[in-house]
Amino acid sequence: MTGRRKHRRPFAVLGSVRLGDIRARAGRSARGFTLVEVLVVLGLLGVLMGIGAGMISRLGRGNVLIQTTYSLASQLATARARAYGPSTARVEITADEDGEVTLRAYRSRSVFTWLCEGFDSASEDVLKSVGAVEISTDSLGNREGRYAIFAKGGQVSLGSPPWLAFRDGFTLRCRVRPAQLSGTLKLISRGPGFTIALVPAGEGRFDIEAKIRLDKDPGNEKDTGGDCVLRTGLNGATPVPEWSGPLLGGRWAEIQITYDRSALQIHVNDRLRGRRADKRGPIQLRNEPFVIGDGYQGDFDSLTIGGIFEDDDDRYSVPGSVQWVDGSGKVHSNAKATVHFRNRRLDPRFHPTAARFLFRLDTGEEQGPRRLVVVRRSGESAVMLPDEDDPAEDEDGEEEEGN
Repeated sequence: MTGRRKHRRPFAVLGSVRLGDIRARAGRSARGFTLVEVLVVLGLLGVLMGIGAGMISRLGRGNVLIQTTYSLASQLATARARAYGPSTARVEITADEDGEVTLRAYRSRSVFTWLCEGFDSASEDVLKSVGAVEISTDSLGNREGRYAIFAKGGQVSLGSPPWLAFRDGFTLRCRVRPAQLSGTLKLISRGPGFTIALVPAGEGRFDIEAKIRLDKDPGNEKDTGGDCVLRTGLNGATPVPEWSGPLLGGRWAEIQITYDRSALQIHVNDRLRGRRADKRGPIQLRNEPFVIGDGYQGDFDSLTIGGIFEDDDDRYSVPGSVQWVDGSGKVHSNAKATVHFRNRRLDPRFHPTAARFLFRLDTGEEQGPRRLVVVRRSGESAVMLPDEDDPAEDEDGEEEEGN
């Protein structure tokens, strides 16, 4: 039948495949991997994981170095911002005998104010008057308003509250108008180890004499301890005649006395009139009352007391993998460096040029990764590679490591 259409069997193709071929193919696919193939793959994975772990470890340690330098730069920036007006601030970098490094920040903070408008006008309710002390009834002759009048035997006690335990330094500011007398006038005291007195200098003038007793910190070889006594008219042991007798009996003057574990200074009407920097150490404070008067005769006004305290929140312990080194690569141990700020700049009394600090990642090699922290004379800090050019270097001049 020639016109008839021929239909193919739909499963004819399966009939052309033998049952033995299907079983052979199934056997080959079920065979899996040999032990050698598995070991080779595992070995390759181990190598790749080792390389990756090493890279991650190096990256993490490098981040620790960067974190350390930026933590220091952040502390420096914060200290600079806090050092305005009469306030000062400093950052200390210390290394123990094992080379472990710690960063600490200190700043001055007002703890007590008495405007002398009355015995209840203080920032803390601690004032106790004894003897001949009274508040003036008018403000004539005093720009600040009323003031306290001390006669012979009069005194005001603040007691010994914990906020007066400023072992790391202090700032004391007040206005006085001493009586025209010939004897020494004890202005402020806290036991025999902390006194501020007015000493006759002739022709109706007075010098200011400050005495503080210092301890010796066994962890700081630069601390001397002992009594630090300073009188106006002296810069260290060198007399400065124009600094002598800054107070005139019967006239108002503003005095400021500061100590920051590096120098004791006396300012009168915002001008330096005495400085001593050869005695250092924490202030020795016993549980004795802080007394105004007790030998002073004259007028007194606007007392502000500020203590220098460590900011516990700003303390940073540098990881052991980061070393503080000098320019030659030597690791610092039993060392300390301090950056001082005043008027939001590096304090030129301690830093005639910029300060610099070099940190290195401990990789077991002398040429490990390094980062440099530079503090310019303007007070600004920067983190850079040691070989980078500082754009402010020409302005700052030669850089030096901190004091």
